[in-house]
Amino acid sequence: MWHKFLLFLTKCFLQCQSAAATSSPWENFDPQQVVRVLLISMTGLGDTLFSTPALRAVKTTYPTWQIDFLCHQRWPALLSHNPYINQIFVYPGRNWRLISLAQALRRKNYDLVIILHGNDPEATLLAFLTKAPYIIGSGKSPLAFVYAAKIAISDPYEHAIERRLNYVRCCGADTPEKQMDIFLPRDCLDKADAILAKNFGRTPKLLIALHPTGSGAYKWWPQEYYIRLGTQLYQEHQADLLIISGKSDRVVAEAIAQQIPGPSLVTGGRFSLLAVAGLLSKCRLFVGNDSGPLHMALALGIPSLALIGADHPRVRTCHLCP
Repeated sequence: MWHKFLLFLTKCFLQCQSAAATSSPWENFDPQQVVRVLLISMTGLGDTLFSTPALRAVKTTYPTWQIDFLCHQRWPALLSHNPYINQIFVYPGRNWRLISLAQALRRKNYDLVIILHGNDPEATLLAFLTKAPYIIGSGKSPLAFVYAAKIAISDPYEHAIERRLNYVRCCGADTPEKQMDIFLPRDCLDKADAILAKNFGRTPKLLIALHPTGSGAYKWWPQEYYIRLGTQLYQEHQADLLIISGKSDRVVAEAIAQQIPGPSLVTGGRFSLLAVAGLLSKCRLFVGNDSGPLHMALALGIPSLALIGADHPRVRTCHLCP
């Protein structure tokens, strides 16, 4: 109810403001006149990584553009070494800090804002408050009336990466490579090696990652199956296991680890997101539920087995790598 009320207020505000403002029709868009661009993807980890091919497409198509990125406050570490980004802004959540964020974005004088993925009303409101002459966003947004270009979804099963690329194709950007990006600095990889050596007493010859939990319990593969899988990987292949979890589901992950005979390391929210990415990069295989770590593994190029359930297969597979 509170969300609907905020959406209603924002819609009224934008209708009043847009009626008074002189918006630029998309037909007048000239990429040669663009200097600064803001891309917005301020929701989940997977959504953020799905946006990286679109980000790469914009920068490689228009290398002179200054590209900033607005993401959720939990994910900037995974973007901090991305060579296609000039500056990262963080979405602080629905609170008073949105005012200072809007002010900071307004001072950048953006020529174009592209909403790749973001919760309304905040995403559209922030884009509008930049006063950029051109905004690209989803035609399904209830606030799409302020966009210069409204992108329709023609296929409900279209890949999430393709969907984001459609937004930047609107301004002439594209890429033949659909792989998601995570760029890890050398010290992150060295730290991962040190963590593994300390935990296992050596450098693992075969490290396999399991992610038995995730954002929604209804997506979880049964815990006893992970135990059987981990046991088999140890007994038949002498694999060491990296079991990924957060603080909230650490108990579950540790209970699974205790029932697997081989050596393991449970992350359990003890390491930074960048450190977990470094640990994942050392793995030969990832097996896990439909959640953020799966998309991290895919972005790192780790062979991955995604355990998808509780939804139509085409709905879920459209969120994996094409």
